[in-house]
Amino acid sequence: MLPVPEPPPIPVAPPSTAAAVAEAERAFAADAVRRGTPAAFLAHLAADGLVFTPEPKNGRAHHGARKEDGSQLRWGPAFVEAAASGDFAVSTGPWSWRAKDGAEPTAFGHFLSLWVRRGGRWQVRLDIGVSHPAQEEAPLRLVLHGPPAASAPGPEAAWAAFDRTAGRDLAAALGEAGDPDLRIYRQGQAVRPGNLATLAAGEAGAAGWEPLGAEVAASRDLAFRWGRRGRAGARSVVLQVWRQADAGWRRAMDVALPEVGRP
Repeated sequence: MLPVPEPPPIPVAPPSTAAAVAEAERAFAADAVRRGTPAAFLAHLAADGLVFTPEPKNGRAHHGARKEDGSQLRWGPAFVEAAASGDFAVSTGPWSWRAKDGAEPTAFGHFLSLWVRRGGRWQVRLDIGVSHPAQEEAPLRLVLHGPPAASAPGPEAAWAAFDRTAGRDLAAALGEAGDPDLRIYRQGQAVRPGNLATLAAGEAGAAGWEPLGAEVAASRDLAFRWGRRGRAGARSVVLQVWRQADAGWRRAMDVALPEVGRP
């Protein structure tokens, strides 16, 4: 009987991975100031990179059609979390917009981006954001997942459980499946770890889910999924970040952008 070959080991990221993603994010932001926002996105988006406006669309096509108008979008990472496989990371932090260089900013918010390492460089796979009043910047926090278990399960069962609960009550699902530092991104609301105060009042009721896409790290410790979420009188485009923790897969971030022109 021939021996059964061992599965190839999952590559483990070096400790500098999260810091490297933070540096890539800063370089992206610096290009936006130096070259303009459309050119910066064209330089840093992956070929299949998506931007949410709120519908997910090809980022290079979207920004390639935009003209530089002299306005400035500025941002920086406040939290970066990298998968153990070293090719997958999430970055989030505050942004501000001003009409021209030297002007005072008139719009603020938070961004959330998925970064993937391809061809030896970090590129943006997904980019989404919300607007809200100016918020004080937090010190940068870097998180790198430890070596994954060889038999670590994927997030699909956790996603199905979340959707079953949301089918009865979205607020309950958001609370039950969330990590203690869960970040909720909603238009007009500050983004703070563990901020669930608005859920019971604003997001109670049954909600359906229409999947549009998903990305899972090779190390099966960090994952994204995006789709449409529908409740009575409200439809949103949603992006969720999930992480593998001691208690299993938990939701780390939940972004919802109201759809426009859809019943």
